[in-house]
Amino acid sequence: MSSNPVRNARVIAVTSGKGGVGKSNLSVNLSVALAKLGRRAMLVDCDMGLANANILLGVNGSWTLGDVLGRHCGLEDILQRGPGGILLAPGHSGTGVGSRLDERERQWLATSFQPYADSLDFVIVDGGSGISLETLGIVAASDTVLLVLSGEPTAFMDAYAMVKALSVKHGCTRVAIVTNMVADDEAGRALFLRFKAVIARFLDVTLELLGSIPEDRHLRDAVLRKRCCVEAYPSSRAARAFGQLARKIAEIDQPPLAGGHRFFGMEALHGAH
Repeated sequence: MSSNPVRNARVIAVTSGKGGVGKSNLSVNLSVALAKLGRRAMLVDCDMGLANANILLGVNGSWTLGDVLGRHCGLEDILQRGPGGILLAPGHSGTGVGSRLDERERQWLATSFQPYADSLDFVIVDGGSGISLETLGIVAASDTVLLVLSGEPTAFMDAYAMVKALSVKHGCTRVAIVTNMVADDEAGRALFLRFKAVIARFLDVTLELLGSIPEDRHLRDAVLRKRCCVEAYPSSRAARAFGQLARKIAEIDQPPLAGGHRFFGMEALHGAH
């Protein structure tokens, strides 16, 4: 093990029990909100089923992570600047970035991401939804698991299944929660407490509520405009909530954790294995 300090970048994987709860929208807006605070942020779109962060940001490009894996180009060739100065690594449906990568592919991605281990403050990973091996492998390898929770009954139960899978299969004992599409902060906290009570009955997992994003028509309007809400409608309720979430995350004094080095091998720059 090298005596050099660990990487600077904190890896936050945004996930959900099922699709349709606003996970990608949260990933995009959180990344831009962090950048607006002066933090150096990269958004990595690892949602294999529906890679669409570039669309939500209004960023066009022909290269994706799939091309990096295919040795068609380097990571620097696919990175694009987005709102607030964020770096976007676009994803591609069917890329297969996750637990099915063989050692050679993991080393290739590790080499690609190493130069950014110290130059970034946050790497926000849109890690997909559901409990597929690929999604679980990506999410569990982060410093912070950020689960997007909604009150819709099936989404609620799928979120429980996600926490259970992360706990049983990967030993994750801490999960951060953001409630989404709620009436207000009070409703978001009530939803969180209901979820926390269910988790406490069956799993030894600590949950922390980081914030709540309200229902806001501006979110949909921003998608139609191919822009993120915090850029298109900065004074909207949702944009203000994303700003509050970003400030809370930026103020948490949490160094990169053991395990976070597994995300594309970013810590290998310092000799960690």
